[in-house]
Amino acid sequence: MWKWSLVFLLGLTGMTLFVARLDAQTDVAIRILEPGDRRNVPLGQAQVTVKITGANLQDGYTWQLYFDGVPQGMLHNTTTTELTIDRPSVLRRLKAVLYDPQGKEIASHEILIVGIKMESRADIFNRSWFVPFMAVFFTGLIIILLLSLRIRLRHAA
Repeated sequence: MWKWSLVFLLGLTGMTLFVARLDAQTDVAIRILEPGDRRNVPLGQAQVTVKITGANLQDGYTWQLYFDGVPQGMLHNTTTTELTIDRPSVLRRLKAVLYDPQGKEIASHEILIVGIKMESRADIFNRSWFVPFMAVFFTGLIIILLLSLRIRLRHAA
């Protein structure tokens, strides 16, 4: 009977240790914050920002960005990187992978983005030209009004 009790205790201890290891590994996560999932991103340079929870990059953890399956380089002490988007109107896949200090993948997050050609974002309404334009406009209206009154006065006489 004591043999069964020993086997049961060893099994329970093993399960507890296994669950503790799984619990420690599942707390670590990486998430791509910018750009958002299924968002339009302007062509050219785009900034990618990730949030890492449950791990500290100063402890030897690293992360890597994959752009359409192509690795972009390992990042050690930063949560942002630059990415070049060159083709418009194509669904592109971004994947961030977090590695432990031994180089084993422990977490990942994947999103889709679309590169688009952005129009110029200049203001349609140019404030610096508004006041001079309105001054000329109202001066012209007043001159036309005065001339029309002068012409009426000549015809009345």
